[in-house]
Amino acid sequence: MIKVNQEELAQKINKLKAAAAEKAKKSEGKKSEPGAREALKKVKRAQRKLRAAKAYKSSGKKAEAKPEEKASA
Repeated sequence: MIKVNQEELAQKINKLKAAAAEKAKKSEGKKSEPGAREALKKVKRAQRKLRAAKAYKSSGKKAEAKPEEKASA
């Protein structure tokens, strides 16, 4: 599994958002423009990855607490 640094992902999201805004400006606000749509997809994909990383990190903390319960059961 690839380790993901949340700060790096946040920076990547900001860069992708800037690129998406630039492409949208070039396409004169047409959302259906393929370049603009692809740029927005990249932003959403990076945001999903960040959310998943945060969820994975928090679930790991929960998983560490649960072995005590399993041992007593």
